[in-house]
Amino acid sequence: MSPAELTDKASDTPGLTKLNILAGTAAGINLSSVKSVIGSLFSLGVGQAVSTFSSLIFFAYISRHFGVELLGIVALALTIATYVTLGTDQGLRLIGARLVARESSAAQVIIRRILLKRLLSCALCVTIGCLYALWGPVPRAARAYIVGFVLAVIPYAFSLDWLAWGLNKFAWLGGFNGGTRALFLIGSVTGILLTRTTFLPITLANGIAATVGSLAMWGAWRLRWKGELSGSVPVAEELIQRELRWAAVLPLGVTTILSQAFNNFDTVMLGAMSTTSELGRYSAAYKILFLILGAYWLVMSSVYPKLSRARTSPAARKALFITVALVAVVGGLLAIVVSAFAPGILRTLYGGDLQATNLLRVLVWALPMDFCVALLSVVFVSRGHDRALLVATAGAAGSDIILNLLLIPKFQARGAALATLASYAYFLVFLLQYTIRKPVFAEAIAQSSAI
Repeated sequence: MSPAELTDKASDTPGLTKLNILAGTAAGINLSSVKSVIGSLFSLGVGQAVSTFSSLIFFAYISRHFGVELLGIVALALTIATYVTLGTDQGLRLIGARLVARESSAAQVIIRRILLKRLLSCALCVTIGCLYALWGPVPRAARAYIVGFVLAVIPYAFSLDWLAWGLNKFAWLGGFNGGTRALFLIGSVTGILLTRTTFLPITLANGIAATVGSLAMWGAWRLRWKGELSGSVPVAEELIQRELRWAAVLPLGVTTILSQAFNNFDTVMLGAMSTTSELGRYSAAYKILFLILGAYWLVMSSVYPKLSRARTSPAARKALFITVALVAVVGGLLAIVVSAFAPGILRTLYGGDLQATNLLRVLVWALPMDFCVALLSVVFVSRGHDRALLVATAGAAGSDIILNLLLIPKFQARGAALATLASYAYFLVFLLQYTIRKPVFAEAIAQSSAI
């Protein structure tokens, strides 16, 4: 899911300063907290930059050498595999990182419980994904690709990227993200050049990259991190059991799936209701938004463990609303710039505009709303407001699906873009009104370590 564009000037960024107010202690911001966030951003940024540019190079290569139809097929396969991944995870990644951030000495217990749940959900979701690929409403040419990408989800069930996140091992997390994507690029392009085919090189490279990434994380845990966490499992084991009950996990799991549906189920619907060319055009435009959102998510990822440990602060509520306003302004300015240079951006990336200029100019106005929604969502999850986020996400995803059903038959890809904007507006309004009514920083969460 992204590039890193934060440099060593990040300490002068107002938005980052406000985020540190949110993540800080009751006494306010201190220099070590600022340095910690900047270091986290840099560590994540290097890996995310590699991941993003590898993804871009791959899609540019596919578009230039095989056309927009194969680009649409691969985008659809990736999208469906993403849903299978989220079904496998069920929000356990977020809960695991949150628990490890608070009780790192219980990491071994948390790993065991999360792994068992992931294996059960993986078996079910991979089966459903394969059945959908073989008999669902997808283009015939895409079926084999979808099966290949769905099967590559199996190694993800064993991944410990969430553990690196919770332990603030951002260099490892960035390396995981960047390394797997770079390995996928190298393997798929090399395989295509050697075999002059696309299916086996692309699907096998994806599966091998996922397997290598999972093995690397397990090696890091066994050889490095496990030895750093001394002491026996604390009394918090009861808390771990409570937070990892299916009754507690499923609401967040459903939220993550609905969030993904809100973000890109239009790709699946275009695959079912339109042509692969329309799907390719839409995917090309949306990929550019992911570039920008990926950089923004670096900030969100780096402050998530800190927000999970943060105490209530009198300044936190005010700082949250100021930060929302700041990121909205930044998103709006970026939307103006991308809209102005849309044709050139598309030609640079794909060798032509793919008749996607107008689509990009519509979709880009989701940026300011997405910036605000992402910030509020991370705050909600880090503070335990999972059910409120579930209701908001369900409403946004539901409205997006209904609007796509109404608009895609008449307007094709442009209809999907308009549905995205309308659904984002609903999502943002819901989150803001909840934040106004309910003080999301009201819960006093004990810190297991200094921020």
